[in-house]
Amino acid sequence: MAAVRRVGNFLQVQDGDGCRHLLRVTSVQALSDTDLMRNETFITAAGRTIRVTQPLDEIVELVAPGERTASEEAWPF
Repeated sequence: MAAVRRVGNFLQVQDGDGCRHLLRVTSVQALSDTDLMRNETFITAAGRTIRVTQPLDEIVELVAPGERTASEEAWPF
């Protein structure tokens, strides 16, 4: 199973310890790479940060389907 998947208006998230979390998509405040390898992501929702073993680019599509992602444009840094 993927660490994060969309279930209706919710994200089902499984953290590194195997604990599952069900987050309302609209409660996601931030997504961040955990390191330069970009293979894990921090999800901040409702003031809590969860580390998941799935790349940020895959999670963005679940949070905002059809939206342009940062990977489509070169970052200035």
